[in-house]
Order: sequence, then structure tokens, then C-alpha cells
Amino acid sequence: MLQCRKKIGIFLGQPDAAFQKQLLKAGGRAAFQNDYDVLVFSSLISNGGYPEYQAGEAKFMELVNFEALDAVIAVPDTLRLRPGFAEGIMDNIRNNFHGIKVAYDWEEEGFQSFLCGDAAGVHDVVAHLIEKHHCSDIVFVTGPEGHPHAEARLSGYRSALEEAGIEYDASKVYYGTFWYDSGETVVGQLLADGGKLPQAIACASDTMAVGVCRALQSRGLRAPEDIIVTGFDFEEPGANRAPFITSIEREIDCAAERAVRYIAEQLGGKPAGEAQALKPQPLLHCSCGCAPRPVHTFEDHENTENQFFEVYNFMQEMLIAAGNLNDCLWEIDGYADHIGKFERLFLCLSEDWKRLDLSESEEHVSERIILALNTAGGKNFKEENRVSLTRSFERSQMLPALWEEREKPAMFFFSLLHFGTHCFGYTVLEYTGKECVYDRRFPFWQRNVNNALESLRRVYAVNELYEAAEHKAVTDAMTGLYNRNGYNLMFPGLAEELGEGERLLFMLCDNNSLKYINDTYGHLAGDEVIRLSAHILAKKYFDASVRELNFRIGGDEYVKLAVGRFTDEEAEQCVSGIRRRVEAENARRRNSALIDLAIGYCVYERGTMGSLDQMMTEVDARMYRNKQEMKAAFGFAPTRGRNS
Repeated sequence: MLQCRKKIGIFLGQPDAAFQKQLLKAGGRAAFQNDYDVLVFSSLISNGGYPEYQAGEAKFMELVNFEALDAVIAVPDTLRLRPGFAEGIMDNIRNNFHGIKVAYDWEEEGFQSFLCGDAAGVHDVVAHLIEKHHCSDIVFVTGPEGHPHAEARLSGYRSALEEAGIEYDASKVYYGTFWYDSGETVVGQLLADGGKLPQAIACASDTMAVGVCRALQSRGLRAPEDIIVTGFDFEEPGANRAPFITSIEREIDCAAERAVRYIAEQLGGKPAGEAQALKPQPLLHCSCGCAPRPVHTFEDHENTENQFFEVYNFMQEMLIAAGNLNDCLWEIDGYADHIGKFERLFLCLSEDWKRLDLSESEEHVSERIILALNTAGGKNFKEENRVSLTRSFERSQMLPALWEEREKPAMFFFSLLHFGTHCFGYTVLEYTGKECVYDRRFPFWQRNVNNALESLRRVYAVNELYEAAEHKAVTDAMTGLYNRNGYNLMFPGLAEELGEGERLLFMLCDNNSLKYINDTYGHLAGDEVIRLSAHILAKKYFDASVRELNFRIGGDEYVKLAVGRFTDEEAEQCVSGIRRRVEAENARRRNSALIDLAIGYCVYERGTMGSLDQMMTEVDARMYRNKQEMKAAFGFAPTRGRNS
């Protein structure tokens, strides 16, 4: 495997969230300055979703080949698909990766940790309330009790109070969830039984601050007129909205840059660029009274970022309408232009992506991967061979493009394709330049692709069941030859579609003395003679250009049809070949019941064929003559009749 550049693996969840996007921008920028590639392995969600979807997302670590990485950066606080998931990821890295290990914004044994300095940020916001707005009665809403970020932010609140000579009062601290619902809970508790509001509520996240403002608004109260509200970890407002919450950004960029510089030093290089030492400053907005009030409310704040986009109105329908995988891939390729600017998009499928007979424990990405789609961003750069089902590579390679000689480093986002727990494969987005984050529409796009592949997988399964049922309907269970129903369905078409210069061999065969064998040796011996006769007849006796079909049309009667360009001599050789195989089988069987196969045949051309019944009568007469000749030669009296 060609090692083109040093590679940093980043492990996180929900890479389109604000914190993760900023981390990836800053980390990618620093990695590119040092000429490192970055491989991002992630789940598209941090938590939520139904259990089977969570279980499928959790398998993204299967895509990782640790031997190809020089360093890893894990962000465990974003890996919250289910209880214990982040801990499992960290143990996986600790046990299987022997290079440089970094824990971002988290303390972890065996990892070098780089934190975002939350205590200092909260301290500055609370100090602003004390110094600028002369607040001394300040309630603080932090995250879950015991959570390292919640405790760090609480320590910043305490230090600001102590620095100002204000006594810390634990009853003014509320533990929340970092999410909107905490705002309603805190405001409800403060106002219960005629309670009095404090001068200010400082929150350890912007989402909780928005929740507080919405809860106040529903009760006819307003910030900052009735109470000052501040947040932390500045959340960019939606389109056409002015910032409202006074907040401060976390030191995401600085921590990411320090992490990459540490990796560069450990890899024996000199980190490129100058170290960032800029400390974020409080962003003073309306909720504390330091900026004019914008015209908007908080009713749908969290929903605006999750709206679906008009460009995708018919993506799912178009993908599901595709009749086969190739057509579906071309539709996927067409919609790739709507997920932002990227260098290339790769869609990698497991070889067994469409199997339905796998148990949950077997639902994994296969060892061999099909590179089904390789498309560049922008229609002007697309090539005709971007869709293919013949390109493949070993999963340990992860992606062939990682090992190409490239002028510039790149960031590759790996995302698992799955429906529930069934894994189809994965997509990879390649980015270069400054904006190394994918468009927030990508998760919607990816889920549409998942749904389309699952729909197609079920279509294939139904078709396979139909084909199996159809095959069973025209196949003789004992011999594996086509049955009488198959003969009735197929023979007319063969006769009608006979091409110019082509000929039809119509051969009828019959087991002599089958009743004698059944009476003498038993019916199991008779069944064995039937199976062996069918096996001999089913052999290929013409060259590959001639199509041969074989049927069992009765208890001991068989038909061979051959269509193509062949001579009378080749037809005779076919009959001779069958007889030689019968003789060879009888020589092997010795004391067992012998195969005694009567054969009659005719060769027809397009202008010499009569009706199907006429041809059957002619061939049947020839076969009967041969039967009588064989019985006479072996000492059987012709008077035993046809069914003897």
C-alpha cells in the first residue's frame, strides 16, 4: 500500500453540527498546513433515531484500518448514539491503534487531551453581567451533574463570583441537559409558588438560553427588560435572523490547532504556521441589553435548521423508481450536485449489499468493496465512467483515492450506508481548500440513498423469489431437467424463432424396461436409472454456439432440443455421445439395473417444420422403432409393449 502522506483519523458524531463543523474547519486547516490528509469517520447523528438505525450507524468503525493512520483525534462527547458507545470507541482506539492518540475536549487515559477552556469563557460572560450590568443575583444553568463540560462551566461561574466578592450559593445552580427543555424547567421552578426571578440567568449553552427566553415569553416576560439571559458556546442563528443571545464562542479553533501541532511534533516534524493565542471575546447581544432587540420570537428556533429543502422534493421518488442498481446510481450521481461543493464523491458498496438472508450478527461491510460511483463536484467535471459495477478493492484499503499521488492534501468524510442494521457500504466525500465541511443537506441526501438501496434490495429479493418459483414451476424435482410444463412453454417459442440458417434437433428418449427394473430391483433403483439417464442427456454435446435444452416430459420419457447452426454429422455425433456415456455408466454399475435408453430424433429447418404435434409424432415413431430394435437385440420380446 503506497503511503503518500501522513494521515490523521478523526472520530466524531454528527459532523454537520456547529461545534463539529468548526472543529473540522480548524483541524483541517492546521492539518493541510502540515501537508497531512485527514480521514473523518463518523455517525451522521450524535443520538436519537430508532434502535435499529442507531445500531447501524454504530458500525462506522468497521470502515477504519488503523494501520493506515499515523495519528487519531477522538471527540467522545459527540459520540452519544447510545449508552456506553463513546467508551467503546475509546477502548477500540486504545486497544487497536498504536500511534499518536488525542482526545479532543475530553480527558481520557492513554490519550493526550486538548480542552476548549470552557471555565474561562463562562467566567468572562458572568464577569460582564457583574461589571457592566451590576448583577449580583445570578442563577446559573449548567449541564448534567458530573459531566466534565458542565462542571468546567460551573467552575467558571464560581470563579467570576469569587473574583467579584459575591458569595457562591449552590441553591442558585440548576443542572440541565444542555438542550432547550432545560429552559422551561428552570423558569418553571423559579416562578413556582409565586417565586421571584433573579437579576440574570446565565446558561452553560445557547440552546438552554433560548429555552429560557421562550419559557419567559410564554409567561408574558421578556429578556432583557424583565431579566437578563446569557448563553455560552455561541450558536449561529438561522438565515435572516440577527443574533439575540449574549454569549461567547468556545476555544474550538485554538484547541484544534494545538492538537494538530502536538501531532506534528510527535511525528518528528516542525509544525507549520504560527500558534494561535487569540482568546474569544464575549459576543454582546440583545438578551443582556447591549444591542438593539431584533424582531423575532423563539417559537420555532430549533426547527428552522431541520427543514427539508425544496431541491430534494422528488429525489427519493426518482431513486426508488430506478429499475436496477445501475439506473439508481446514475440518479444518485445526478443529485450529488445539490450537496455542496466537494472535490469528489465516492459510493462504495459491499459485494453482498443486496442479501436478505443475513442474521444481525452477519450484517457487516464485506471484505471486498465495489467502487460503484466516483464523481467530481460540478457537472462540468464529470466523466462517463463515473458509474461502474466492475471496479473493486479490498476493504483494508478503505478507498483507492487515499493512495493516489495528489498535489494537495485532502479531507475525506466516511459515512456508512445502511438501512437499520443492514450495511450496504459507505460514501466518502473528498474536500480540499479552506471549507472542509459538508453541506448540512448531506444527511438528508444520504438517508434518501439508504432508503433507495433498501427498496432496490427488496425488489431484487422479490424478483429472485419469483424466478425461483418460476423455475420450480418448469423444473422436474427428481432430475433437475425442465418438466412437461417447461416443454409446453418453451418449445413453441424455439420453433417460431428459428433464425435463417439455423436448425432444430428434436430428440425423444425413453427408458426401456423400467417396469421390469421396478419389479425386479425396486422403485428406488428405477428412480436412480431415471436420474442417471437425465444426467447423461443433460451433458453438452454440441459446441457453445448451439443452445441445448433438456426435458423430462413423462415418467421415463425425455426430450432434448438443440437450436443453432450444426450439420447432420454433428447431430449423429450427439446421439453417439449419449450412447457412449450410457455404455460407460453401465460398465461402472455392473450388477445394478442397467440403463437401456431408446432414442429417436429428427433435424428440422425453418421451411421443413410441421406442427408441433406432427413433429412429435414423427420423432416418436423413430424412437419406438429404436426401442423395438434394442429389445429384440437384448432378448426382450416386442410384445411386452411400449410401457414394459
